[in-house]
Amino acid sequence: MKIAKLAISLLVVSNLVANDSYIIEADGEFGKELKSLVEKHAKDNNISVKVYEKSNSSDDDESGRFLNIGIDKNANYNGTKGKELYEKNCKSCHGENGTKRAMGVSQRLSDMSGDDIADSMAGYRGDVQFGGRLKYLMAPIATRMSLKDLGHIIAYLKGDNAFVIDDDESNEIRTTPTKQGSYLE
Repeated sequence: MKIAKLAISLLVVSNLVANDSYIIEADGEFGKELKSLVEKHAKDNNISVKVYEKSNSSDDDESGRFLNIGIDKNANYNGTKGKELYEKNCKSCHGENGTKRAMGVSQRLSDMSGDDIADSMAGYRGDVQFGGRLKYLMAPIATRMSLKDLGHIIAYLKGDNAFVIDDDESNEIRTTPTKQGSYLE
């Protein structure tokens, strides 16, 4: 067992000398021993080694998602938490339950769907031209707000099931020709 550990640590150290990066995940006692061996050999050979410890991700951690783009529609958002966040960040401009037009120019949040609200925030985050006169006010707020918090706010405004897809909304495929014709038989 000691030979295997030594071989692994020497392999890691020799690979580090080649200026390549490797990620090795090891749990428990073996992980601790491997970490100490790598650090010891790196110190003895005057090699720089960075050791990262995997933290337990919290509920607000968005980094575990693939690509991390947009709101995670499969997450469980909480309207009660959303109310607290809304009152702190949004209510002064958008009014109670999103019924006010911010600065008299924006669309009412109460008239928008959850997807529309999420898309608007994405626009403020990623497009410097998005938002007209409100862009200078909303862009910093959108950038600072986590996607998880936005999901909670939407759950407050639109209900806890704001992103649940209703199967009744999907339309049947038409097989009868229209004025434009039909490609389906």
